[in-house]
Amino acid sequence: MTDSTTTLERAYRVRLRPTPAQARTLQRLLGAKRFVWNWALARKEAAWREEGVRLNGIALSREFTALRQAQDTAWLATLPREPFKQVLRDFDRAWANFFAGRAKRPRRKKRGSVAAVRFTLDQRRPLVDRERGRVQLDGVGKVRFRVTQPLEGRLRSVTVRRNAAGQWHATFTADGVQAPAAAPAALPAIGVDLGLKDTAALSTGTVVAAPKHLAAQLARLRRYQRRFARQRDAAARRQGLDPAKPLPKGTRLASSARMKRTQAAIGRLHVRVADARRDHQHQLTAHVVRLANVIAIEDLAVKAMARGMGRRAFRRSVGDAGLGEIRRQLTYKAKWHGRTLAVVDRYYPSSKTCSGCGAIHAALQLGDRAWTCGACGAAHDRDHNAAINIEREGLRLLANNSSTPRSGGIDARGESASAAGSSPPAGHAALDEPRTELSRGKPRTRQRAGQEQARRREG
Repeated sequence: MTDSTTTLERAYRVRLRPTPAQARTLQRLLGAKRFVWNWALARKEAAWREEGVRLNGIALSREFTALRQAQDTAWLATLPREPFKQVLRDFDRAWANFFAGRAKRPRRKKRGSVAAVRFTLDQRRPLVDRERGRVQLDGVGKVRFRVTQPLEGRLRSVTVRRNAAGQWHATFTADGVQAPAAAPAALPAIGVDLGLKDTAALSTGTVVAAPKHLAAQLARLRRYQRRFARQRDAAARRQGLDPAKPLPKGTRLASSARMKRTQAAIGRLHVRVADARRDHQHQLTAHVVRLANVIAIEDLAVKAMARGMGRRAFRRSVGDAGLGEIRRQLTYKAKWHGRTLAVVDRYYPSSKTCSGCGAIHAALQLGDRAWTCGACGAAHDRDHNAAINIEREGLRLLANNSSTPRSGGIDARGESASAAGSSPPAGHAALDEPRTELSRGKPRTRQRAGQEQARRREG
């Protein structure tokens, strides 16, 4: 159980309702933020190239004060300074990460790439009305937001974002938030095997089907994109350009009203897909965290999968699955609720190892969804077998690492004593358990193709 005195840091995401004048000011801030970032990058490179001096954030802040007073850039003084201070801090941190080897070299930001701006909240005076839904932003005014949950803790900053559909959202960061009381878990441990065909296969036998939100909207998305391509080519012809050739550098096409409507439709579609995907991920991770005290997952190289494996459709399905986001949510939710997260090495042969006898089936191919162990004759579903092995390996890693904190009174062995034996752990279901689709927090089930699995086992 989580200690009632434990506090944590968290973020609250709310929908903003700015007035048209406030929206125009925020939009100007987004463009000005890009300008300040590119100015800082050019100034830092010039100082190093011409004078051999490395400008830090403090030196750039002094020069930015003079930049706001210059005649050509006096328009910067009409906007609040606080977001620009945050830009220079982020710029300084980006270079520190680059020199430490944690990130790539900072680059110029392209037009339209900046969609967020951050404000700090002065703790000396109340800037957020938590009941009525109002936040005071420097230089913008009191902006309304939709209250969907209590904003607990000390609110430190607010980040305002504009998505592709033109909607504004605010993310409040808070500390001193009371940790939620962890309910008793039904299982001591569980293994989670993430995938593309099914979002997750649990060691209990439950399989969470992948909704494939992007694939469901792909035909409509392509139709919108083809329409926009025709409108863009027509705009190029109106300006005397050949649409079959690349546009000259610095050329901007005049967007017609129809082009803007098509762009807005594409943006709304992407936002709808992202919202549905996020809802599915939160339901899955909340279900897993409530289920067990120890959660074992596999360390997947998601970026490598999306970058270099298979056809374009495969890489698109990797992004649609959101495996990295699932792990991120499991990490912080396990910490919130006092659970232990065990990460198994990505090279551990979880799918090829027989969960019954421990023999490794080296000939297993990526397309083999079911296989039979040649040593003991046990029939396995690929994903369910991998989830069982991931759970056992996670418990083994926790037992070997005595410094890893554990919660809920679970010792290093838990129910994992059967890991060395030939029978599945207690509480694990058979292979033909129903497949689960999470929807609105209430699981819907549909039976697997049991007859086909029976034929595979008989074969």
